[in-house]
Amino acid sequence: MNTLNEIAMRTPLERNLYLPKSDRSFWKCGADFDTSLRYLSWGRRNFDEQPIPVTCHDGWVCAMIEEGSPMLRAAAVSRRLTPGALALIGPDCAYGWKPSGAGTCRILLWMWSGFNDPALTGEPRSVCRIRMLDRAGRKSFRLLHDLCRLEVLRSEPSAGYLDGCRMMFEETVRREVLQSGPSRRPVSELCGQAEAWMAAHLDSREPIARMCDYLNVSQSMLYRRFMEEVGTSPLSRFHELKMREAKRLLSGQGLSVKEAAFRLGYAHFNDLSRAFRKHFGECPTGDR
Repeated sequence: MNTLNEIAMRTPLERNLYLPKSDRSFWKCGADFDTSLRYLSWGRRNFDEQPIPVTCHDGWVCAMIEEGSPMLRAAAVSRRLTPGALALIGPDCAYGWKPSGAGTCRILLWMWSGFNDPALTGEPRSVCRIRMLDRAGRKSFRLLHDLCRLEVLRSEPSAGYLDGCRMMFEETVRREVLQSGPSRRPVSELCGQAEAWMAAHLDSREPIARMCDYLNVSQSMLYRRFMEEVGTSPLSRFHELKMREAKRLLSGQGLSVKEAAFRLGYAHFNDLSRAFRKHFGECPTGDR
């Protein structure tokens, strides 16, 4: 279940960046390199062995938990984070990582000097937002981190490339963190194409097999994507669209149950009657 915590309070102005041990995986921007990405880290950490003191930072921090359950201390509140949690922390929000007995964890972390997106520039600098990402959201941030990491590890990284990464990062944060509710993410192109096929072929008697042939994907892949993005199976979604059309044909178009059943591909009108009654809790004739 997605959650959103918003915490804002006055914080001290002291700013420090506590670096991990030198053999850990991180990158810090040099003074002679002009880019909005100031710090990037990845890999495993153990805050029981090396906790991070609570302090403010010189930029916006975004941390996504990959493994483990570290304890985040932000704006005087402690919160245990689990895999899939993403924290967006403003420059004036004092935060750190406390010992918690959780042992090793794995975190992807960015620190940006600032943002250009109006949705982000309007955010309070003392805010800490925490959201549980779904699988697609985690993948988006993981890919963005990979792009940044591969660039900073080049012998001559490009500031322009990293600023382009920041633009993609801003849009992803706007969609995944700032917007809330089940409708915040539009379905992917694949699921959109699947629903368009369903709407055009409500008379199909083997919809899933035919649709997967059309989309050139396996039924198991389509099932996983629908469960992640739509929250239901492809067959359930097809049935829902079919019942909506049956209701429209019977009430809006004035067709008989037999005529509607024929249009929707039922072998017998009684099959439509049973499906309609199960879905809506009433007989189709009563809907006319």
